[in-house]
Amino acid sequence: VSTQSTWDKQYLMESTQEQTQQEQQTGGEQQPNQVVEKKEKELPPGTVDDFAKIDIRVGKFVDVWKHPESDKLYCEKIDIGEGEIREIASGLQQFIKLEDMSGLCLVMVNLKPKKLGGFPSNGMVVCASNDDHTQVELLRPAEGSQVGERITLEGYDKITQERAAVLNPKHKILEKCFPLMKTDDDLNACFDTYKWATSTGQVKSSTLKNSSIS
Repeated sequence: VSTQSTWDKQYLMESTQEQTQQEQQTGGEQQPNQVVEKKEKELPPGTVDDFAKIDIRVGKFVDVWKHPESDKLYCEKIDIGEGEIREIASGLQQFIKLEDMSGLCLVMVNLKPKKLGGFPSNGMVVCASNDDHTQVELLRPAEGSQVGERITLEGYDKITQERAAVLNPKHKILEKCFPLMKTDDDLNACFDTYKWATSTGQVKSSTLKNSSIS
């Protein structure tokens, strides 16, 4: 599967590999060829306070090029404010034309850095996608939004413009929050019933209604 969510799951799964190995230990001697099933723990749904730990900022594409060894990844330089240019890799090459990878975008800026296709990725470009991930679109902030501005939620006042701490993958904040991150009937990006916003207006997808965000 070649989607935006394919590569961003690498952020989510890193911390589970060691945990999986530990959970598969029985505490005694394991018989040869014994298969130990790992039972997935059902995560509770994310709360609005969980979402507030995710630092999403208005970014501006500075430079974008196709990864030389991948037909899925774009390599990007994105201005996220205060003179900081982030290098980020995004699995969007099969969904968004290179010429459309321009202007303002949204970036999750407090993810643990990873290498994707050998390229250092220091964040994640936020997109909407349909259920079968055949359509993917960049989420765009309202016109007049400032580069570096943090996304807030309408009707919730606990998100400040201060930089949030890097998310610990073991806490599974993204895994809990992603199911509640969707666009609504009016193309607005939402967490649960809360609309995403900047100081100048709401965050929107171009055409994808009632679609997943990641």
